[in-house]
Amino acid sequence: MQNSQYHSQLHDYYTNADNSPFRVALSSALALMLALAAFHLSLVATSMPLSDQDSATVERAIDVLETRGFARETFMLRHTTTFRGSDHWLNRLVARENAFAATNLPFQMITLYDDFYSRATDDTERAMILLHEARHLAGANEHSAYRYVWLHRRQLGWTQLTHGTTETYVTIAEQTRENAPDLFDCPSKVWSDCTETLRVRK
Repeated sequence: MQNSQYHSQLHDYYTNADNSPFRVALSSALALMLALAAFHLSLVATSMPLSDQDSATVERAIDVLETRGFARETFMLRHTTTFRGSDHWLNRLVARENAFAATNLPFQMITLYDDFYSRATDDTERAMILLHEARHLAGANEHSAYRYVWLHRRQLGWTQLTHGTTETYVTIAEQTRENAPDLFDCPSKVWSDCTETLRVRK
């Protein structure tokens, strides 16, 4: 009789445990993780990896970020990011945001296009592009990413003085004005750029 009661209680315990909110939440979380992993694998499988030469170029650009004090972005790019050399199926469904790179969240994936290697003039400009994409990896929208890069361009060593005549600088400056107009609302500053230290002569 006691054994029968014991088995009955044991059965009731496991039956209730299977239907407990914790058990349901755990099962849902595992299912979501498996779905995200499968989705990520599909993105990897339908795109090309970086060549050894391109990987070396990316690593030099990350080195620039590291030496300039962008520790958080360096960590994300080195340890949490998958770099790809061509569009996967998801990127092919949407128009490119820019000619340099595209970032996919929450998959921590960055696709680098030809302009990243050919149009950017040096590793500092490539570091600037990666800094922008790293902000997206951290969850920033376009306004926030453009704003962050523009505010930290001196720390990066990417300024009007050093790169102002390059096609990339001109392009990013224009895109920053479009995406972060609040930074260019100071008529008393040169180019109405609120981040400039020089003032317009009267």
